[in-house]
Amino acid sequence: MKYFVLIAAFVGVVLSAPALVHAETNQPDAVLASSAAGKEEASLHKHVQPVLAALKLGDTATEATVSDILASQFKALHAWHAANDAQIKVLWNEFNRARSAQNVTNANAALAKIDGVYATFKPQHEKFISDLSAVLSPEQVETVKDVLTVNKVKVTYDVYLQIFPGLTEAQKEVVLQNLKAAREEAIDCESMTEKSAFFKKYKIEIEDDYLTEQGYDPKQARKDFAAKQKAGAAARKTTNAPAAGAGDNGN
Repeated sequence: MKYFVLIAAFVGVVLSAPALVHAETNQPDAVLASSAAGKEEASLHKHVQPVLAALKLGDTATEATVSDILASQFKALHAWHAANDAQIKVLWNEFNRARSAQNVTNANAALAKIDGVYATFKPQHEKFISDLSAVLSPEQVETVKDVLTVNKVKVTYDVYLQIFPGLTEAQKEVVLQNLKAAREEAIDCESMTEKSAFFKKYKIEIEDDYLTEQGYDPKQARKDFAAKQKAGAAARKTTNAPAAGAGDNGN
């Protein structure tokens, strides 16, 4: 009798095993899904909060709207880059090799291809700016763009004024507009490396094209500026004075 009871118990365990296995395998999936969603939410919060902090809106409703606009933009940006980063990386490598070889034609060809890829994101870019402009002032939209590009327009512009102290007001305006054009493209990048690459693209235009045509020698001006910085650093070291940052303006 005990033998049959044991057999029956064994059969019951075997028959119930698939359900137990199914439940156990489903549990990790649910945990993983929850974890993934949590990570995405944390990532969005990490990117949205600095923008909201800089805007200082003081209006809960407007803040919620801007937060939604930013979250939507970041999600679209991430999805687009996941699909396009492989070819973009190849093109930036082509650009860098051409620049190293001083091959302007090939460098420009690579930039044209990069622009062609980013053209597919332009509708989302325009929607993002339009949505922001519907709830923010032009100055506030500028703030959003600056936060998304770690204030590279101001930092780079300020250093240009140090490297080229003789710039006229008209020349300063051209330099500033070029840097803002760089920012407009850079906000569509995810990585800081690529954001900097777009600024490099426009700094080449500013120096190799515009300022050279205006009678400046950008290479010599940079050498003079570097020498001045080096001399200043040596003097500060001697006097133990605190060093002042020169900002980011490298090519």
